[in-house]
Amino acid sequence: MACHGNAPRNSVETIAMITAKQEAFCQALLAGRSQSDAYRNAYNTQPGSTAGAIAVSASKLMSDPKITLRIAELRKADAEAVCWSRRQSEEVLKDIALSEAIKPSERIAAIRELNTMFGYKAPSEAVVSVNALKPITDEDWL
Repeated sequence: MACHGNAPRNSVETIAMITAKQEAFCQALLAGRSQSDAYRNAYNTQPGSTAGAIAVSASKLMSDPKITLRIAELRKADAEAVCWSRRQSEEVLKDIALSEAIKPSERIAAIRELNTMFGYKAPSEAVVSVNALKPITDEDWL
C-alpha cells in the first residue's frame, strides 16, 4: 500500500451520488457498526421495525454499487491517513539525531534505531554450535 500522507475523507463525486442518509450509513459502517445498526441509525427506523426487515433493508443498501464504492473510498482514505511510511520514520529519526536541542542519549538512540532499520547493527553475540562428527554408516546411505 502506498502512503500519500493525509488523504481526503470525502470524495465530492461519490458524495454527490448518494443521499445524506446513505452517507450516514457508510460512515456508521466505517465506524465499526453492523449493517443493521448502521441502517437503524441512518434511517431512524421505527421502534416496531423487525430485526429481519432492518437486515433485509441494510443488505439491499449494501448491494447498491454507489454504497460499496463510497465505503471503499472511505476505507482507502482511512488507511492512507494512518499510514506511517519508512521514509517518514527515517526523516524523523534523522532530525532527532542531528538536532543540537535533543539530549545526547536520545540522539544516540535515534542513530541506533536508524542503524537497525538499515541493517547496520551487528549481532550482540555470536552463537556457534559444534556437533561431534560421527562416521557415516552403510545404513545412513540407504
